[in-house]
Amino acid sequence: TSLAFRAWPNPFNPTVILSYALAAPSRVRVDIFDAGGRLVRSLIDEKREAGCHSLSWNGRNETGAPGAAGIYFARIEALGKTETRKLVLLR
Repeated sequence: TSLAFRAWPNPFNPTVILSYALAAPSRVRVDIFDAGGRLVRSLIDEKREAGCHSLSWNGRNETGAPGAAGIYFARIEALGKTETRKLVLLR
């Protein structure tokens, strides 16, 4: 089973699109972390059907406050695998 995970545009301001393709149905979790490894925001944690999916992140944390410019990491967990993409937020 394969898991394709992409982020564009990158660097981004104000929004990045995170797209992923599932070879089979799976529970999907996508989280955003800051450069220090702290959880900034959970974007999704639910079952998805096989196929192509996308979601966006607007650079804000769980309370809606805008994040500082800098490096972030988007991590996806699905199909028993984990992949991480580096994101650069410009302000």
